Amino acid sequence: MKEIYCYLGGMLLILTAALPARAAESDADKYQQCMSLLEKSGAEAVAYADRWTVSGFGGVPAGHCKALGLLAIGKPAEAAKLLEKLVDDMAIGGAADVAERAKQARLTVQLNIQAALAWKAAGDVDKAYMAYSSALSGVTSKGSYDGNPALLHELYLERGTLQIRRGQYRAAAADLTLAIEQDDRGFEAYLQRAKAYRKKRDYLKAGIDLKIAGKIAADHPDILLEQGILYRAQNRKLEAGRVWRKIITLYPGSETATIAATNIDLLSVE
Repeated sequence: MKEIYCYLGGMLLILTAALPARAAESDADKYQQCMSLLEKSGAEAVAYADRWTVSGFGGVPAGHCKALGLLAIGKPAEAAKLLEKLVDDMAIGGAADVAERAKQARLTVQLNIQAALAWKAAGDVDKAYMAYSSALSGVTSKGSYDGNPALLHELYLERGTLQIRRGQYRAAAADLTLAIEQDDRGFEAYLQRAKAYRKKRDYLKAGIDLKIAGKIAADHPDILLEQGILYRAQNRKLEAGRVWRKIITLYPGSETATIAATNIDLLSVE
């Protein structure tokens, strides 16, 4: 749920801009009311959105608030389906002029991103992959975002990470390379690409990426954990144990430290 909200900046403005002029002001107020209810109760937000829709108005704003309500009450798959339906409905409705089409295109990208996050929450990585792919198509198409480096970086990073979970390691490395090309200042894309290379047993490239990631974020627990896993994959057990013990020393009581301790125990029985 927290991930979904990080994409809400400016969403109300974009949503209401897509409405007919006579309905925009009323629906903007109702959307704000629905979102206020969401902070207290997902079920109340869903019920409010349903009543709003029955009244003959609401459209995308009502559907969007209902989708977030469904997420809040633990129904991510239903939320994802609704978000994708909103995208389809917008495609059927179309827009009157160039400016409106551009707004609609940006909204479509945001809805696809949120659908992807909802599918992730539901554990359906294949559908999440498809939704991210749709969002990427929207970002790179003329007239929407016209290529936004920061957004492209995040989307390629997310899709590349999903590709690892799908077992598509070559495609994952390709996506993560594209993420790095958009922005090479963060460590996460290098870390995830290192995982993809390790899964492909390309240990040299994995090690290079981990070294770069380590320079960007020295002693980050996730980087150290992956470094130990890479050492173990290379049968360098002493080095793996040393790195994992470093995690326990630097981050005692953390989830990563617990994983590191488990991995150290497994070394003795391998």
